[in-house]
Amino acid sequence: MLRRLRKPRLAPDPDDDEVNGTAIAAKAPLVVTGDRTLLSVSTFDGGRIVTVQEALLACVSGV
Repeated sequence: MLRRLRKPRLAPDPDDDEVNGTAIAAKAPLVVTGDRTLLSVSTFDGGRIVTVQEALLACVSGV
């Protein structure tokens, strides 16, 4: 059974809180996006919000 988790209020755009909440629940180290509003958050509980270029650099460097 799934239970709905409370969404964190992190982003200026409330729709982006769905993304942040999912990333936190999944313990994702990175959220990759081109959304400037979401990128403005830059970090969340346990992870970073990055561009595609930053994600590729993280993969190459092993972060």
